[in-house]
Amino acid sequence: MRALLPPGSAAILFAGEILPTENADAQYPFELNRSYYYLTGLMQGGGILWLFPGAPLPELEEVLFIPVSTAHQRLWEGWSYSLEEAAEVSGVREIKPLSEWPTFWRRHLGLIEAVYLDFNEHERQTAGQLPTPAHRFARKIEQEHPAHPIKRLAPLLYRLRMKKSPEEIARIQEAIAITQEAYQRIWPLLRDGVYEYELEAEILYVFTRRKAYPAFPSIIAGGERACVLHYNFNSQPLRTGELVLVDIGARYGWYAADLTRTLPVGEVDAERRRYLQWVSEVQRYAQSVLRPGITLHQWHNTVASYIYEGLLQLGLLSKEDPPETYKRYFPHGLGHFLGLDVHDVGYRYEPLEAGMVVTCEPGLYIPQKGIGIRIENDLLVTESGCENLSASLPDLLGL
Repeated sequence: MRALLPPGSAAILFAGEILPTENADAQYPFELNRSYYYLTGLMQGGGILWLFPGAPLPELEEVLFIPVSTAHQRLWEGWSYSLEEAAEVSGVREIKPLSEWPTFWRRHLGLIEAVYLDFNEHERQTAGQLPTPAHRFARKIEQEHPAHPIKRLAPLLYRLRMKKSPEEIARIQEAIAITQEAYQRIWPLLRDGVYEYELEAEILYVFTRRKAYPAFPSIIAGGERACVLHYNFNSQPLRTGELVLVDIGARYGWYAADLTRTLPVGEVDAERRRYLQWVSEVQRYAQSVLRPGITLHQWHNTVASYIYEGLLQLGLLSKEDPPETYKRYFPHGLGHFLGLDVHDVGYRYEPLEAGMVVTCEPGLYIPQKGIGIRIENDLLVTESGCENLSASLPDLLGL
């Protein structure tokens, strides 16, 4: 990270805040700033990382500020990092109590030419989010030090996070293995009358037993409910002869898996079987064309042309339908980056490189027939193509 910063610049990253609920007797689920974790390995809120390569004093180049618990807080909340533990985990030598941060940054801001802050620039971010610590700090600089330019740290961080190290890939593989175990647990339970939430409970059992937790709300969608792309009510019974779409992923060591299988409940008719096999064929084709140098956007368009031709052969479209009408039956993207976030940071219009991990999730949705199918695998881009990290889980599980 330090090597990417221009001379005279400092980067500041905030771990994120732990917010109390309205009754102040509990806390909202904490979401750690993934880039802060990526650079420090610390899993505690409230911390601040200061990076100033080329600082006039070595002790100003990397400084980590962390909350230091009082005896009262330790009584009620338990363990938190000591200064020594934070140094051991992060590798940062200069560790200071968070209480020293306000004086520190004001004293040293005059030494730097520009401040790089990590704002949320993810393409899936939503408007109306609460101001983050980075946003509030930016306003403080603008008010107190208006001559200091504020720069975007996200492009530099994304370059680092997009390509996964062997250690990161190992964590993703463990998350995938846990997710595959959950599929194997629920497969024998598929029968008429089983509720979607019963399957979700079994999935959560596997995750919890393996020291993991859901990377996103599980989708357990039987019949026509599978045509709702982010269905997660998981409240209805399954019926013999229908398909159930299961989109789940474990998070292990902060790294996520994201796998989808569409499973038959008992015997299914020839039409559903044909559609399942066709989506599996699209999955194989998509993997065959994924390689370094192609962008996610180009990959999607290439596979979309294949899907359009397949929909013609299936009789769902006619020659009179223009190519873009494939979206009637496949309305979402083919894949996304995967890593610390389920929809991890990355650029869909820039060439993929070896070491990047993406999902591949072709689908077919026919609401009028009560059929929704998706098959999703997690792929590692290699020097010559891609490796299916989830290959040990059959695409057509149960068929």
